[in-house]
Amino acid sequence: MAKSIFLLFFSFFLFSSAYSQDVLKSAEQMPEPVGGLKAFYDYISANLKYPEDAKAKKIEGRVHVTFIVEADGSLSNVQVSKGLGSGCDEEAIRLIKSAPKWSAGKQGGSPVRVEVTRPITFKL
Repeated sequence: MAKSIFLLFFSFFLFSSAYSQDVLKSAEQMPEPVGGLKAFYDYISANLKYPEDAKAKKIEGRVHVTFIVEADGSLSNVQVSKGLGSGCDEEAIRLIKSAPKWSAGKQGGSPVRVEVTRPITFKL
């Protein structure tokens, strides 16, 4: 009997741990950059290094970057969901990876992992 109760609690613990690591696409309170979106895009503008190959080819447009805002506000799993090529995709990834922490998303009052997509504009 004690073994059955132990297994039940252990199974519940494993399920709870797996659930807390789920990545949400939407949350009651969505994550946002500390200081707001304006501060985030000010950071992007101040730190963007236009790739030489893209300059030479006169490439302009938006790179859509998808990433996870972790429960502690750090950014992880940075990937390009829609790219431009010629070095713009790599530069967009670099910018997001070096960006300041965000405020975490919340579900039921608890911080959660949330997937976010943001465009990075390249304009000559």
